[in-house]
Amino acid sequence: RGCRPPATERQQFLTQEGALSFPGHRARMSAPGTPKAQLSSKFLAKEASCRELYREEFSTFRPTIKLVDCTIRDGGLMNKWNFSHELVRDVYLANVAAGVDYMEIGYLTSESYFKRSEVGPMRFCGEEDLRKVMGSNDTKLKIAAMADIGRVDDQDIPLAKDCLIDLIRVACYDYQIDEAIRLANLCVARGYEVSINLMAVAKNTIQQIDACLDKVAEECTCHYFYIADSFGSVYGEQVRNLARRYIQKLGPDSAAKVPKIIGYHGHNNQQLGFANSVEAVITGVEMVDGSYLGMGRGSGNTCLEQLLCFFKNPKFDVRPVLEAIEKHLIPLRTSGVEWGVSIPYLIQGARNEHPKDAMAWEAAGKASDSLGFYDTFMTAEEKSPPDEMDVGDPDDVGVKAGEPGPRVPNHKPELYRQDFFSFRPLIKVLDSTVRDGGFARNWKLSDQFVAGIYKACVGAGIDYMEVGYLTGKTAIERDGITDDVYGPWRFCREEDLKRVYGENKTSLKLAAMCDVGMLTCAEVPNKRDTVLDLIRVACTTCQVEEAIALGNTVVANGLEAALFILDISVETLPRIESCLDLIAASSKAHTVTFVDSRGALYNEQVEILTNLFNEKLPGKTVGFAGANNLQMAFSNSVAAIIEGANMLDCAVMGLGRGCGGCPTENLMCFLKNPKYLLRPVLEALQLHVQPMTLADRKLFGIGATGCPSLPFLVAGTRNDDPADSVAWSNAGMKDESVRFLDFVRSKSRQVPRPKPKMLKDQSQRAYNAV
Repeated sequence: RGCRPPATERQQFLTQEGALSFPGHRARMSAPGTPKAQLSSKFLAKEASCRELYREEFSTFRPTIKLVDCTIRDGGLMNKWNFSHELVRDVYLANVAAGVDYMEIGYLTSESYFKRSEVGPMRFCGEEDLRKVMGSNDTKLKIAAMADIGRVDDQDIPLAKDCLIDLIRVACYDYQIDEAIRLANLCVARGYEVSINLMAVAKNTIQQIDACLDKVAEECTCHYFYIADSFGSVYGEQVRNLARRYIQKLGPDSAAKVPKIIGYHGHNNQQLGFANSVEAVITGVEMVDGSYLGMGRGSGNTCLEQLLCFFKNPKFDVRPVLEAIEKHLIPLRTSGVEWGVSIPYLIQGARNEHPKDAMAWEAAGKASDSLGFYDTFMTAEEKSPPDEMDVGDPDDVGVKAGEPGPRVPNHKPELYRQDFFSFRPLIKVLDSTVRDGGFARNWKLSDQFVAGIYKACVGAGIDYMEVGYLTGKTAIERDGITDDVYGPWRFCREEDLKRVYGENKTSLKLAAMCDVGMLTCAEVPNKRDTVLDLIRVACTTCQVEEAIALGNTVVANGLEAALFILDISVETLPRIESCLDLIAASSKAHTVTFVDSRGALYNEQVEILTNLFNEKLPGKTVGFAGANNLQMAFSNSVAAIIEGANMLDCAVMGLGRGCGGCPTENLMCFLKNPKYLLRPVLEALQLHVQPMTLADRKLFGIGATGCPSLPFLVAGTRNDDPADSVAWSNAGMKDESVRFLDFVRSKSRQVPRPKPKMLKDQSQRAYNAV
């Protein structure tokens, strides 16, 4: 999966009729066989002039972008809309204060379809219920409600002038498009703003998508049209392609009867909701959905607080939303209303399946039994997919699990390139659960825990396991790094390694990391004296000369060597290039990994860096490791793979400092090399990692709430060193995001940042998508 096809094949696909031949196709610097002159002139101009990693567009804003909060509507799927009046009211007030444009407060439903004794009032959005929350809504916030096909009768849709609802969103599947158009036109005629949300789009062929878009263009008077990743199964590439297609056929410059604004609604099954929303916005989407703490079915939606941190429009303020999260959403989540990171939803999202099995599994109280889910529904034997497309019920009321037994992924090749079903045998996976996860406990991890991770890595076919840090005697004496403070995996002494790993007579290679300054060249072990196979030297660009010397010693002593370049997000491209030139000229290291230590990179920066490293370091393996502060680690790993990175870091459940890193289980689901197996990873997750994270909520960012740590989100968005976030979490204040935001803002006032500039017209849009 992610295998790069031959240049001619990939270029042919990028331009073939019915695939990706859209005006303004996103120029990717890696496209083989593409002369540089053919790439976006705007992009190259930016690159040549400022030579910064982040283009100017990442610090500017488009005033036309609208944010939609769907916490109550989508989140209500998890508790049958039985929210307290205070919670709904406070979310409403927070949206007003935060500058959110629309609040989707529930469903517009005829009362003949549900009993009020069984669901909360926002399943109906009656006028009286709405007025209890917002009075007459004398604010700039507009109110939205969703209408499902077959759940609302025409006579129950009042005139807009008699209703507090401003926007009605009609949800449909492709086979319901005719009825959706009829209902949308009716709502427009009654005075509403109207959107059509085309759900489960990843299950459709290109021809089916085009048929829907063409029909809507010819017949529908709605104002908005949405890409809905209902199963959380699409990646950045598919989002870009869909957005361009929608914009071309329905956007402002299209031939549509009524041109429409394109929106994006993402689900977080694979932790891709935010990353895909960013890709959609960069491509030209103007309306984006999110929910507080990502509340929504299963793994939830894009987190609204992530979007508010990302957008630079000064009208947006994340603080009121963080206040509501602290007051209501975190207590709601910890009280037993479950959403957030979920292995059953991850598995079904990666397989592009309706999550009805995951829903039934978690409804039965088995959310933590991911291994049981795998054994019940996923087997080694595969059979042909069903003839009929299973899309399920729009809001999944009363949906039941499918039959246990073997499955196959049923992606549609028209949307997913063949590379998403194949594999590149050169790709290697390195699990850093013990080394990176050890931060939280000073590497005082039990032998049972470490052996469990080792067993999982061997069984899963993982290539390398990073067992900890090498720390030399000089550094130990100088810095007082003693055994009473730190566990054995801060030192990786040979007796400790052999106690757990023996002679390691397996295909798994053992790795250890050393920081520049913590190990001298004289202290580098020799291959004949150690069970280690790989030593990774961690450094910043200003330490690269020392790192090269240390890495060359590692190679001379018979071991594999890798350079691990930290804090790449704060470097300029010229400085990175100088560093790479020095490595190319004098380093004998086999691998060079660039590290998003601050969790601040987006797909675009990862693509640029992967290509730059490959260009500058021919003959060396390029690797990527990313922190998950913005919940971008997996998405960025996918971007790196597609652009040619061949070494990927990960950890079981993403275990690591702060918000952790890329989850090993996500990569096992994504990579198609048959040697990689998911089940052993799930066994280690369930027996070892999950109990540890639940026992200590301050351990790392994805724990009891199943959602990102908000202080690390704030730091990652600002590209700040995570030291403050680490200290904040270690003090037991991981959930106190408002105080943390006030703290970092007070520091910013001491060193003011430039105000963001507005992009005044659409010609300044990133990549000029259409």
